[in-house]
Amino acid sequence: MRSQPAFIARGRRQLGFGLVEVLVALAIGLFVLLGLSSVFLAFKQSFQSQDQLAQLQDEERLALTVLTNTLQTAGYFPDPVTQVSVTALPEAENFAAGQGIFGTAGDADNGTSDTISVRYLNRLNDGIQDCLGGTNTTGPDTLMLNTFSISANHELVCSTDGGATTTSLVSNVQSMTVAYGTDTSNGGAPDRYLSAADVTTGTLWANVQTARITLTLTNPFAAQAGQPSTISWIHTINLMNRKSS
Repeated sequence: MRSQPAFIARGRRQLGFGLVEVLVALAIGLFVLLGLSSVFLAFKQSFQSQDQLAQLQDEERLALTVLTNTLQTAGYFPDPVTQVSVTALPEAENFAAGQGIFGTAGDADNGTSDTISVRYLNRLNDGIQDCLGGTNTTGPDTLMLNTFSISANHELVCSTDGGATTTSLVSNVQSMTVAYGTDTSNGGAPDRYLSAADVTTGTLWANVQTARITLTLTNPFAAQAGQPSTISWIHTINLMNRKSS
């Protein structure tokens, strides 16, 4: 009987992998897959954290930009040569003649925040924007009133009609407090920061030169260990044509 060539015999013995080899290969594959999954989850969590941080910074930046641009116009009137503040800004509800800023104090026990209102005289095409970005492009001089508050839905809102209609600007805002840099001694610079209630009691709205805004926003990382539930941002705004230090 003729013997088979050696290479044919070897081929018949190497028909495939054995069970042990398959199990080892599967174990190695699962180990690599678990490693890749861990890396993917870590990248995903990092991306989500960066996205939440960017959103928080965008909300803070938008809120403070709108507040700064609007509050700086308090008491503005376009023609100081032929006008004076008491005639350009006549007496109105909560405002004495010439007064450009007014606020109310919130009640923490009732979950209400401070409000702040500013008014100014808006001339045709002068480019002065209200809290919604609008300008006077169609008519005569217009007395504008902008009011900022925090809604029940935790949104920074503003109105241009005394509060009858509000527009949401920024979400996830838990509260807003305002302290007013006031020149109580008529020395030309603010010497005390007072609440709206104290400014009203002292009849000192004409002496207000700065507004220090504290916005408290929801912390998107509050679920992480050691993180506070909220984050506060503090910003001081100089009022137009007012001395400050």
